[in-house]
Amino acid sequence: MKRFIISLALMLMTGAIVSAQSYYNEQWLAKQKIFTNMEEALGSSDNCVVLDLSNRSLSSVPSQISQLKSLKAIYLQGNSITELPAELFQLTELRYIFADQNAIGKIPAEISNLKKLKRISLANNRLSDISPLFNCPALESISISNNLIASVPASISNLKNLKELDLSFNKITAFPTAVTEIKTLESLMLASNTIATIPTSVANFKALKVLYLDNCKIRDMTQICNITTLTRLSLSGCGITIISPKISQLSNLQRLILSHNNISTFPDNLTKITSLIFLDLSNNKLSKMPNSVSLLTNLFDFNLCNNLFEQFPELLQNLPALKAVGLSGNKTQMMPPMLTYERDVY
Repeated sequence: MKRFIISLALMLMTGAIVSAQSYYNEQWLAKQKIFTNMEEALGSSDNCVVLDLSNRSLSSVPSQISQLKSLKAIYLQGNSITELPAELFQLTELRYIFADQNAIGKIPAEISNLKKLKRISLANNRLSDISPLFNCPALESISISNNLIASVPASISNLKNLKELDLSFNKITAFPTAVTEIKTLESLMLASNTIATIPTSVANFKALKVLYLDNCKIRDMTQICNITTLTRLSLSGCGITIISPKISQLSNLQRLILSHNNISTFPDNLTKITSLIFLDLSNNKLSKMPNSVSLLTNLFDFNLCNNLFEQFPELLQNLPALKAVGLSGNKTQMMPPMLTYERDVY
């Protein structure tokens, strides 16, 4: 329980919890009546703003949906829907579409009719082409993880208001360079693709705060260190052997995950990022720690599990903000008594 409380506090500190209401994450949505069946919605069509048809074993979206002219948000996740019907794109007030966990294989060109669409989530479907979305100018958030996407067309740069893009767990082989032209982009999720190199153009990001590239093939993180706006960076399971000396350029970084790599050296430059709150270097090949680690005065949670330490670094005792430290799976059994005092050791 103690570990859970510490982790929850850390997520709140770093902004990892985006919303307390998951899908219903807009204040105005929380105040709206949520209609949960078509009969009820059609009976009050002028007042139906939010319609939730999730987890209903639907194979298609009811054609009567076109009668709900005031609809702004629709929830269709957890069904067996194979296509988004033309009737849906007649609803020009629509701002939110959530249709995760279906069997949708195509995004119709008619989606461009939805000029007010702000957020669409189509994770866990069968999509290979998402280019029709790039004609929806108001889009701020796109989540298309766990689909069949192999590449991202350059036309994505048309989305001048895009803030969040999640294309994790797809078949993307090259970093989508065009996204670096989106000056509003704050969060980019590309984990579990086969991306191997990072283009120099990532330095063009003006607002990017969150970058996840876990389980890709990124061996060299040098170019990433030029995205100086980052506050969260995750490169777990990428096969990295060396932490770039330029890591210190990420002076705004609060959360860094480099677990499950082949890192054997803890560089002094890493300790220059004094803004760090969470640092995960677990499952690497570390055996020593520099004296400069004492500079990480804001570090709250430090995961060093499953490394090669034969003696636990006593320097950790001097970190004033440290409340949780992962040390299991190393070669020594003894821990300094002061390290466990008022700290969660896992």
